[in-house]
Amino acid sequence: MTAAAAPGAGDPYQAMLAELGRSWGLVLAFGIVSVILGLAAIFWPGATIVTVAILFAIQLFVAGIFGLVRAFDAGADTGMRVLSAIIGILGIIVGFALLREPFQSVIVMAFVIGIYWIAHGIIEIIGAFQVKQGRVLGLVIGIISIIAGAIIVQYPIASLATLSLVVGIWLVILGIMEIVAGFQLRSTEHRASHA
Repeated sequence: MTAAAAPGAGDPYQAMLAELGRSWGLVLAFGIVSVILGLAAIFWPGATIVTVAILFAIQLFVAGIFGLVRAFDAGADTGMRVLSAIIGILGIIVGFALLREPFQSVIVMAFVIGIYWIAHGIIEIIGAFQVKQGRVLGLVIGIISIIAGAIIVQYPIASLATLSLVVGIWLVILGIMEIVAGFQLRSTEHRASHA
């Protein structure tokens, strides 16, 4: 195998870089959207939280519809069909109720996040005792997760406002990194196409 490529064959590495570079616009757009969303979360946390809560309620409502549809699946056994029907009806009722009362939706969302973090922390702690490597890290992550979850459950609105600020800052940082990556991909594509 010779080092020189046949005329017109092209270097596969250069072709891959050029292909990757062609998506620079998408990466740049994603970065700009992330920065905008991050700034919205920082400067308008109340509106951001309510918007997320409404999306959460819509997701519950849609998941309920899918659960109800799954209950009529002829391939599933009777127990699974009944369970799907119950979950589907609950999802539709809760989702609809939360859509009518977005503020309640915010509180429910906070409780769901808090309970999830508590459950995640318990699982991390149990998992930490089953391994030797990284046991301390697992215990620390588990304890922090339980504490954070308990705080959110105890103070849902204040916790979500703080969470909105943290997520906003993270989205701005992520967006800036994506914008920089987009311009780097653009220059990579330009170099690859002229190589």
